[in-house]
Amino acid sequence: MTENTAKPSCSHRRFKLNGGRRKKCLDCGATWTTRPKKRGRKPEKKRISALAKTFVDKLTIVQQANRSPASVGALAKRHAKSLALLAERPWPHQTPDGSLIIVIDAIWFRRDEERHTVYLMGLRAVSEDTLHFLRPILRPGNESQKQWQEIVREIPEETRRRIKAIVSDSFAGAGGLAREHGWIFQRCQAHLLLRLEGLCGDNKYAVSWRDGRQETKRLAYALMNTAIEVKAEKIADQFFAMAQDRRCPKRLRRTILETLRSLHEFRACYLHPNLRLPATTNAVENANGRIRSLLNRSRGYRTPESLIRWVVGFLWFHPTVACRPKVATELRR
Repeated sequence: MTENTAKPSCSHRRFKLNGGRRKKCLDCGATWTTRPKKRGRKPEKKRISALAKTFVDKLTIVQQANRSPASVGALAKRHAKSLALLAERPWPHQTPDGSLIIVIDAIWFRRDEERHTVYLMGLRAVSEDTLHFLRPILRPGNESQKQWQEIVREIPEETRRRIKAIVSDSFAGAGGLAREHGWIFQRCQAHLLLRLEGLCGDNKYAVSWRDGRQETKRLAYALMNTAIEVKAEKIADQFFAMAQDRRCPKRLRRTILETLRSLHEFRACYLHPNLRLPATTNAVENANGRIRSLLNRSRGYRTPESLIRWVVGFLWFHPTVACRPKVATELRR
């Protein structure tokens, strides 16, 4: 069956072949092409903007199906195809200008006894308060220094040269990664304080040396929130004295001594005020929590490939997050 696509100004009853699939009217001289008519439903375009219902409006596939004539199965297949197309596109978000700070963190997932880690990186200009995410990267296994070294090397050299400092938690090899590139290293203060919260037994009244544990935690908070170096040295001496007490538990003593050995890294935000460093990785941790919430709500991944597609899709629609510098308590007052 053929379709006449010529203009209807003439009935074109008399025509002749004009080469290939073209025909020519003998009365008006108009030409047209005949194409075989395709059967079935016309294919729908896989629109990337439709993914905003999942990543911006926070609607599950079932909720979207209830608001459209499509079934849940059809909508899920359509969503998966759109997500696969999105993951194949180049990363559209630009890096900020000027000197940069990089904030890194990893989020791990377990599926069928296999563990996979998604590595997240964000760049923030020294003069700004907005963190711009780079494309996330998925690797099998646990977080490691070797994986971070390979991933950081994938950052374009021109961008890597503009990085002046790195902010991360205390994963094994974090300091070596900073020294390898000549970056100033800011250890996450929040991870240290959370660790002390668990060791100091806030909710346990029967723990040994409770008063000493509470005093240790108070000194740690003061040490992390004091911008004046003379005052910080006095607090560090008191912090060290707590570790020398014979009643101090071994795990708490080890944490205190490790903190004092790397105290300049925990206080880099005060030692280098010109870089306006954040004292924690909370900006990336916030994105980690929202990604986990999305995956738990949508149950969207069954394979590592689909996992990284969902993470890419989330950061595609949420490419930035607030990342403000550390302000000491004395300065707030």
